[in-house]
Amino acid sequence: MGGAQSKLKQEGYVEKQKTENYIVATKEDNTVLIKMVPLPQQCRQSMAALTSEIKTLQEMKHPHLVNINNSFEDENQNIYYVVMEDCQGGNLADKIIEMPEPPEESEILSYIVEICMALKVIHEACLLHKDLMPKNVLFTEFGLVCLGGFGNIHENSKNLSSEPTINYLAPEVFTDGTYDPKSDMWSVGCILYELCTKQRAFSAETAIKLMPKIISADFPQLPSDFSFEICDLVGDLLKKDPRERPTATEMLQRPIIIRCLIEKCKTTVEELQTKLDTLRALADGLERIHEGTTIASLTGGVIGAVGGITSIVGLILSPFTLGASLIVTGIGVGVGAVGGVTAGASNITNMVNQSSDRKTVHSIIKELEQKISAVVSWLVEISYSFQAISSIYADVCDDDGNFSNENIKKIGLRAGRNLSGITELIRLVRVVNIGKIAAQTSRAVRVAEVATGILSGLFVAVDIFFIAMDAKEIHDIKQARVAETSAASPQSADEMDNSAQTSDETMLINSSLMQESDPAENNQTMDQATPKKAEIRSEVMKFVKSVREAAENMEKVLAELKTVIQSIPSFLEHNEMEWQNMELM
Repeated sequence: MGGAQSKLKQEGYVEKQKTENYIVATKEDNTVLIKMVPLPQQCRQSMAALTSEIKTLQEMKHPHLVNINNSFEDENQNIYYVVMEDCQGGNLADKIIEMPEPPEESEILSYIVEICMALKVIHEACLLHKDLMPKNVLFTEFGLVCLGGFGNIHENSKNLSSEPTINYLAPEVFTDGTYDPKSDMWSVGCILYELCTKQRAFSAETAIKLMPKIISADFPQLPSDFSFEICDLVGDLLKKDPRERPTATEMLQRPIIIRCLIEKCKTTVEELQTKLDTLRALADGLERIHEGTTIASLTGGVIGAVGGITSIVGLILSPFTLGASLIVTGIGVGVGAVGGVTAGASNITNMVNQSSDRKTVHSIIKELEQKISAVVSWLVEISYSFQAISSIYADVCDDDGNFSNENIKKIGLRAGRNLSGITELIRLVRVVNIGKIAAQTSRAVRVAEVATGILSGLFVAVDIFFIAMDAKEIHDIKQARVAETSAASPQSADEMDNSAQTSDETMLINSSLMQESDPAENNQTMDQATPKKAEIRSEVMKFVKSVREAAENMEKVLAELKTVIQSIPSFLEHNEMEWQNMELM
């Protein structure tokens, strides 16, 4: 694979790990996942379809779709490389193994909702997944579902798979040789069943024995622990006739799904508030240590009061780095006042620690951005569902605005024969202001755009801050080396005193971390007739100011999202017995 490695290097990627189908690589500070897609040997039409699909997917930006960052061809190896974000949260197959028994319905629905949202987007773009199974449902490092490997990308790379799986393929794939969006929905049904039972809906020792089961056999019923609504979803998704299965859009209009989306919005915004509080704590801690540290001639050129600015960053971030920052911080504090070579070693330790802390702060910012985007997408989907149900309400009502059981049964048959909760949802739609909900949702979209700008600015501020910290540590290392050289050379007591004084003066002049303004500038300012606010020169205080400004603006963003969420009406969570008892046959 020398040619393949050469091509990747030409594009700036450094290979870290390789499997049969994928390469994990890094470019600059980013880790990416590169899928290797063998190019069609003869059919240029297939090649055109592949590149067209990749281009379409690159243009899609959705929180539940894997972002495709780049793609390029290696003509020597006859391989097309698709560069995607590296979803570091594992896959659904692993999560199913880890789930308790019986699993929580809320967790099951959360996964299914996000899968359906991703499928809705790709189906509306006239694309298909074709390889939907638990191991291909990926998660970001923050727990959001991301789908990837659609359509032609899968078709061209499946010959690399040593163990093809047909357990999740729909009956019509075997009987008619066809595959459409409803076939993807069958796969969703298989995943839902497996989430509930930790068993596949259809299984056999061999593929030959498995196919007849998929085509004609019934799936085992779910345990009685599960609600009627969950059983209803599984039954509708695993209909043998694809025409009777719900689409992804129809799935998202189910009352149980809408309730799940509303709850996800509420809980996620609460989580974001906690992350925002963490950033505030970081700013407060930095300010306290900055104000409490005395600028003086310090042994070894290190701030000895409590181990320096690096220590406070590590202490605050230790819950998010599993204690790693705290451990390394302790090392820095312990050796900070020894001096000479020891101080230089401490500064190197601090630089390593700062790199970890920098990534942690970046991670917090990234999580805020990703989850705000997800919440807004959920709110948009809720709004779409209410609008669709509102149009259904117009179809089932008579001239007096009343609706009959007969009309409701027709709607139920169209969207899922045993659609529980539909009567309560229609009653709700009668009294809510759909236009207001749509307007509020549009506002949420604009708020998300503002949040992206705020977080992007904070991301830059973080980089500037930690670069400045690294620069100071490098300066201190040089000072420590000078001290070591001076100690090895014979000097008089006066010369050593002068050297120490010069070192301390140099440190005070060059260190931008521990002073807010130049004393000369302060004196000049005091002499002026009109007082002028001193410019903030300390990188610590600049960073504190940036974090606080960003936190204040983000607080407004979260408040807006909470307002939008509160504007969404709630409806009864219990099953509608009158609907369950209807005679639909």
